[in-house]
Amino acid sequence: MPPQEQPMIAARANFRFNGVYCAAMATFSHQQITLAVRRFGHGPLHVLAFHGFSRTGDDFALLSPPLEALCTIHAFDLPYHGHSPALPGGRPVEPEAWAAFFLAYAASIHAASISIMGYSLGGRLALCLLEQAPQLVSQAFLLAPDGLVHRPWYRGLAHYAWGRWLYQHFILHPAPTHAVINLLHRFHLMDARLHRFIMGRTGTPQVRALLHDVWTGFRLIEPDRGTVTQGLRERNVQTHIFLGENDRVIQPSMGEPWHRAAPDQVHLHRLPTGHRMMNEAVGMRIAGLLRGSPGTAPAMPQ
Repeated sequence: MPPQEQPMIAARANFRFNGVYCAAMATFSHQQITLAVRRFGHGPLHVLAFHGFSRTGDDFALLSPPLEALCTIHAFDLPYHGHSPALPGGRPVEPEAWAAFFLAYAASIHAASISIMGYSLGGRLALCLLEQAPQLVSQAFLLAPDGLVHRPWYRGLAHYAWGRWLYQHFILHPAPTHAVINLLHRFHLMDARLHRFIMGRTGTPQVRALLHDVWTGFRLIEPDRGTVTQGLRERNVQTHIFLGENDRVIQPSMGEPWHRAAPDQVHLHRLPTGHRMMNEAVGMRIAGLLRGSPGTAPAMPQ
């Protein structure tokens, strides 16, 4: 085994988490990336799963009960989150290195192909994998995924040193930005849900520091819709995008250009929810899709 790769290293014995079989937490390294991973379920389908901002791979225990016998979910802590470190030297995650990591991981578990699942921020990382290594992915489940729409202002700020300085300034001095956000909300120019979402992700120094790390560390991860959908069409990768009717962050309309670009591969599922989707009801819907039918799901929480 090359020296830059390390095998998965168990941290504790197998156990059950929220009633779901969970294998020991482990780590896997390839080149410059090291990620912590835990496995839920024991089914034959291998699913690589990526969580949302400020969360960890433990979130996939919430939707895995209906999937336990169908899938083995490999739930990773993203860089800067949970037990996964940042890249050494403060370098950003490169799309090619991200794909190489999971190609190596799939080889380590002897999986010729895998499915992927990503929620919010994790959806952008899943789209990157579809862009860079479509040959690896058999199907995809994207839950309120970031990355459906390019954000030039985000790239412009995060890509340049002066922009990263502005991010750093915001971490230390958030009051002016918060004043503007509160003013917009007070005059009904910002939806209450979006206001809560933004304030919840910028309300403490710790979460602002994490936001800075994510903004700058993932600044090179901007999947191109044309490239992704071309790969989906060529390889007929069935991709299910779940969007909340009441989501003010990832709005339902954002999925429509993706469906138009690959109508036979990209399937949109509108749910009566906001941005939060990590729950058993969504797991039931995914299980139904894996079985070839919508299935019967419990009522969706708001």
